[in-house]
Amino acid sequence: MVPPTPRNGDALPREELKRRASSGVFIVASRGLVILVMSFVGNVVVARLLTPHDYGLVAIGMSFVYFASVLSDGGLGAALIRRPEPPERQELEALLGLQLAVTTVLAILVTAGAAPFGQAGWVVALMISSMPLAMLQFPGRILLERSLSYRPLAVVELSQVFVYHAWAITFVVAGFGVWGLASATVAMRAAAAIAMAAVCPAGVVRPRLGWRRIRPMLGFGVRFQAASATGLVQEQGLNAGIAAIAGVSTLGLWSLAKRVMDVPFLLFDALWRVSFPTMSQLVAADEDVAPLLERAVSMAAVASALILTGLAGSAPGFIPGVFGEQWREASTVIPIACVALTIGGSVSVATVGYLYAVGDAATVLRAHALRTLAAFSVTFPLLPVLGLQAAALGWLVSCLVDAVVLGRATVRRTQARLAGPLVAPLAAGVVSGAAGWVVSEVGGADLRSGLVGGACSVVLFLLLLLCFRANLLRETFGFARDAVRGALSRRRATTPA
Repeated sequence: MVPPTPRNGDALPREELKRRASSGVFIVASRGLVILVMSFVGNVVVARLLTPHDYGLVAIGMSFVYFASVLSDGGLGAALIRRPEPPERQELEALLGLQLAVTTVLAILVTAGAAPFGQAGWVVALMISSMPLAMLQFPGRILLERSLSYRPLAVVELSQVFVYHAWAITFVVAGFGVWGLASATVAMRAAAAIAMAAVCPAGVVRPRLGWRRIRPMLGFGVRFQAASATGLVQEQGLNAGIAAIAGVSTLGLWSLAKRVMDVPFLLFDALWRVSFPTMSQLVAADEDVAPLLERAVSMAAVASALILTGLAGSAPGFIPGVFGEQWREASTVIPIACVALTIGGSVSVATVGYLYAVGDAATVLRAHALRTLAAFSVTFPLLPVLGLQAAALGWLVSCLVDAVVLGRATVRRTQARLAGPLVAPLAAGVVSGAAGWVVSEVGGADLRSGLVGGACSVVLFLLLLLCFRANLLRETFGFARDAVRGALSRRRATTPA
């Protein structure tokens, strides 16, 4: 069981916090690299056997899965991660009981109403039936995130991704089509629940209904989850709008483009996940976080632009060469999406964790709401004119809005300078990505020319930064070196992270 501890009883010493944070970035990023390879292979195999329409159906199903996830959590898990006092076992049990009750009711309701919608309805029903299984992970996730123990979390996440793609490939190849991809969601949730039961510090947590335990967490939790919900509204609202205005096939093209962009997004996921619990502990200790915020923006911008510029330069040949000629149009949105992710992601990983740590979930909510409004306002009117490119432009504008709102709020609180570290990597990335795109197009826009174009983009990006902002490269690679050393040192330690 989780023993009662005093306030700040699980707070880490400053040096231990620094070591766990840096090694955590390496562990989560390494896990992301393995996921990248597994997802790449899985998506290539499945995309060649399915159609854009099939992908569109699964995208619709994921909309309902995301909605159920947001509704069931209520931000209560984040409230337990943020607060100084460690969670009691009874709180974990009450949270799990609430989540299981909500997701089970939602699964029953969706299944009951699936028949009139035909295949799409039953695909959604199958995918949302996985949500009660997903909730079984939450108690362990809360405890492991609080202590920045990312190695066992990585084990859980890798196991579920492996099961997902192995299941999807097996059953799609066997002829089950879209059902093989949809049912893989259920299989991966079951695998993750089993893995989490093995590594959870509290062992197996049994659900119970206990509103009294939940109620004190609602204030922050509701605002936190409302911010997450606006992201869900943007993502799934765009899916619905694209399908309604431009058709399900266009939605399938956008869905594949987003899947490709999910690969570099894994870097931002690693930085964000580590920043939230780290910032929570630093704020509780009254540390000056302004220098850390500035470093976070600069290093995130350099690291992300290094990846994204190669992706943008290779897109004309890489996308059709790997996934098939039917997906060529998806490559046209990649460069704009890369710029959007460099700006929005670099600012977000530095600011959102801090704002949540100080309890300012309202600013994050406002930023996400304005971001969603901007995305809809740009994308939907331009879809009939520009087609798929309208969605990429909407994403770019929404990321700019999000970065401005989050950045201004953080600067007012900390006096950190966040814009300067972003300019040089962004400018070098745009120039390098454009050059690589030209190389890929001139070379024939096939897989070979795409790889050459991507390599040219990366080399040019490094040369530009080396000439004009070498200090940013040194700082980023220095952090990466320290993160690797910290993770390797941790592997030799006697006490697991």
